[in-house]
Amino acid sequence: MEGKTVNLSGQQIAHAIKQERTNLEMVQKTIASVQNLMQEIFFAKESLKSIKKTKKGEKAMLALGVGLYLDVKIDENSKVKKSIPGNIIIDSQIDKALEDLDKKEKEAQEKLEELDKQQKSIYANMNTLGQIVTQAEKARREQTN
Repeated sequence: MEGKTVNLSGQQIAHAIKQERTNLEMVQKTIASVQNLMQEIFFAKESLKSIKKTKKGEKAMLALGVGLYLDVKIDENSKVKKSIPGNIIIDSQIDKALEDLDKKEKEAQEKLEELDKQQKSIYANMNTLGQIVTQAEKARREQTN
């Protein structure tokens, strides 16, 4: 099988580079979102483990986020409230909630790996396009000399 030559205009190459940059930005934003989710999962798991170890009637400090905490008295250390689609709140055993968080964490990790592959592919495409531009500039300089 013979290699094929494809002619691209400077405008087409510039558009392709711009599209790859847009794709890269979208992938990087998604990576940041998934990393934030993983951080939330980590803190939720740590909080659940801590609550599970706390005795009923003991006081604990509950993290509300953004540096805010609330002193609470633990009346229940084996189940939590969990939201499900439709803004419905149900009871969930802490062990089950931890299993669900482990599953979400695994899914998030797999998504990060997929996004990393996409990011590497985009970088490779941008590198190839950059090489095309460099070769075209070199050829143009050689023609003018």
